[in-house]
Amino acid sequence: MTTEHVIDLPATAAAAGLARRELSTVPGIAGEVGYKVLLMTSELIAVYVDEGEPNPLATLRLAVSAGPDRVRVEVAGRAPDVAPGTRLHATDTPSLGGYGLRIVERMADAWGVEGVGDTTTWFELERR
Repeated sequence: MTTEHVIDLPATAAAAGLARRELSTVPGIAGEVGYKVLLMTSELIAVYVDEGEPNPLATLRLAVSAGPDRVRVEVAGRAPDVAPGTRLHATDTPSLGGYGLRIVERMADAWGVEGVGDTTTWFELERR
């Protein structure tokens, strides 16, 4: 049986904490998988949250699908000023960030970014 949840979050610094609290109630997200899901979700949200003055009207959409074989998490919102791929490979420019995406790249079984204006960044974890 697959459990699916979709949650709208404010695109502010509070989003990661709200997401973690919500994810902790999803059946099938516990133990080592739960730890990884909470950590990587926080890192995906950080890509979208503006470190400057947040737009109080901006939102993010968190979608979670937890099945017997895998967990998939998607975070969608307005495309960040610096593309996730650029952040990931910005070793010469630490100010661009990207360290959180390196965590996602190493821990996830698969991950990616889809879209142009509004984007969705996602990851999948297989249950072993």
